[in-house]
Formats: sequence, C-alpha cells, structure tokens
Amino acid sequence: MNEEKIKCLLLINENKKITVTALAKKMNVSKATMSRMISSFYEEGYTLEQGKCLLSKKGKNYIEETKRKIKNLTYWLQKTSRLNEEEAYQEAIKLFTTLNKETIERICSRIHFNQVFDQIGDLVEFSGHYLEHHLEPGKYIFSFTLFHYKDANVHSMANSGFIHPAYLLIEQHQGFLVFQPIEMKKELLKERITISSKLKSMKYLLDGREYECFEKNDCFYIPITDLKFFYTKEERLMQTSLTVKLKVDLLKGHMPENLALLKILFH
Repeated sequence: MNEEKIKCLLLINENKKITVTALAKKMNVSKATMSRMISSFYEEGYTLEQGKCLLSKKGKNYIEETKRKIKNLTYWLQKTSRLNEEEAYQEAIKLFTTLNKETIERICSRIHFNQVFDQIGDLVEFSGHYLEHHLEPGKYIFSFTLFHYKDANVHSMANSGFIHPAYLLIEQHQGFLVFQPIEMKKELLKERITISSKLKSMKYLLDGREYECFEKNDCFYIPITDLKFFYTKEERLMQTSLTVKLKVDLLKGHMPENLALLKILFH
C-alpha cells in the first residue's frame, strides 16, 4: 500500500464521520481522485460500503497494526536523528511504505526490547510471564542454535532443519516461541543417494515433564509463560535454553526421537 493510501486510511480512522469531499480537501486531491481511492478500499475489503468512509473490521485491524508500527518507527527516527516529532512521523509513514515487512519487524522488535531492557534494570532472571505482560503485541526476532544433548559444543543435525532466525510472538498477553521447519537432506554414502524430509514432531521438556509443541501454519509453537529468561545488563542480551525432543523420519526407523539442547538469544 502506498504512502497516500496509508495517510488516507489514517485520516478515516481519526475522523469517524468524515465525508469523501472533506477527506479530499484534507488530502489536497480532487473529489474524483478520492472517490476512486475509496472505491479501491471497498474492493480490498477495508471499508464497509461502496463510496463511504467507514472502515470494516479488516480495515480497523490493518490500520491499528499500521499505527503501532509507524509509532515505533517515529520513536526510532527521533532517537537516531534530529527530527522533531511531526517530521519523524511523516518520515515514518514513508519508511513504512518503502521498507520490506521483515526489516520493519526487526526495527520494531529492537525498539520494544530496548524499552523492556530499560525497565528490567538490574533484574537478572525473570519468567516468560513477565515478558508476556511487558512486551507490546508483535513479533520479536531471535537467534537460536540446537546442540547435541550430551555435548553442548556440537551442533545437532536438526539445527539445519529450521528457518533461522525464529521469532517470539506476543498476542493477547500470551507469548510463543515460533519455529518453522524446512526440508533437511542427508547423504547415505553406502547407497550413494540423498534423502530428505522435514521435522515430523517437536516436544519440549519443562520441570521434568514432557509437552507437545502445538502446530499452526506449518510452524511449531512453544509457550513462554513458564520459561526462565536471563538478562545481561552490560551487553543488553537476553537468553534462555530448554531441552527439546525431535523426530525426523528420513528413512523408516532410521532416526528415532532425539533430545537436543535449544539455546535462544535475543540481542
């Protein structure tokens, strides 16, 4: 969505009963141009009625998410430049329409964590429950490595079976570590063939008990509520680790469930 459309939706959201004529005047465009834009919003499902400036549920959800990201980009621009609030806000809208989604998520994630790190102060250890109630809704990128369970210096083969980095999802005061599996390949030298498969199942161990990760959209989710996180103030790093049990069927009976040590780092 381009800058002009974003600004238009923001105005509609701020002025609940605004007319097409008034909106055209605020946007400094002709009524005909504005009518075409409003029609495009209706076709895309962002407004409820043809020719009316009334946001649908889809439109409201989209603009709320957009406002949150623009707010964070505005904050970031003010912190990293000499722009005043209004200048930073206008530039933030431009950035939102030009940067790719992943870059915006990374910037917003960094901003949120900086704010949380400031609140943590000298706190060294805390639960995932703390993060669930102090992080804004959104995705927070983190790096991770899977190690052999019996040797924390050796990478597990399963480490290459996921997209890196992964992300922490916060929504409705609930947090989940989200991992997306990808195809793994293994060469069988004797047979001179290469076989491939994706992760079949993923479990995690907590306080001596074993739990199934739930699956959604081809990803595995681990709730963070009862996980312990550790913060290093000097380096502004947050980390956690847990034991996971993974099953990959490259060949029938070839790879049973294996334990691995999952180390996670937010920085």
